[in-house]
Amino acid sequence: MRKILLAMVCMIIMLFAAHAPAEDVNQAQSYKPYSWSGFYFGFQGSYQPGTSDWEPDGSPICIKNDTRGGMGGFYIGYLYQTPVKIVVGIEAEANYGRVSGSSACPNPTYSCHTEMSWIGSTRGRFGYALGRFMPYVSIGWAYAGADTYVTYLPTGEDFGSLNSYLGWTPGAGFEFAVTDNFLIRGEYAYYDFGKRKVDIDDVDTNVRLTNHAFKLGLGLKF
Repeated sequence: MRKILLAMVCMIIMLFAAHAPAEDVNQAQSYKPYSWSGFYFGFQGSYQPGTSDWEPDGSPICIKNDTRGGMGGFYIGYLYQTPVKIVVGIEAEANYGRVSGSSACPNPTYSCHTEMSWIGSTRGRFGYALGRFMPYVSIGWAYAGADTYVTYLPTGEDFGSLNSYLGWTPGAGFEFAVTDNFLIRGEYAYYDFGKRKVDIDDVDTNVRLTNHAFKLGLGLKF
């Protein structure tokens, strides 16, 4: 995933370099008003550190797994720019990959694991148009799928369950229109999925998942 993010950064730099001569040649056009209104879609990569806290029923012990990993995915949405340059819109995203972590269980013959395989969200976006540059904030609902399980170390057998999670996500970022249709963005988002009771090796366990996501995206606007 780090290689994907590095490739996206290199692509962004090359696109800036390719765009600069066009602005020199068409200097008059570079000052025309730009509107952020319209539909758009794009692709993104992200690095996601997080935590997975387990609280087994009837036990005072809290098990904490530090998770990390990368995901890639896509987003789609619509923006409307008001006459006072405030930009509002709605966006949906879906990301797939592997964000995982493990730690020792209270019983030393077991290890505790969390693996998130996908994260999505539906959120509102609120920005301010500074020509082709737009800082923004966002907030909305988040969804995820994660496998929480224990491994019996002598045999390597796994015991747990795959579950879906619902939470919320605030975020902030910036977007830049390299051309009238081509967009690049950088964004930070926080995902909080609260607590959900799941069955891990026949033990009811409250699991709380949180993630930080550092994203780079490339998009097209229509």
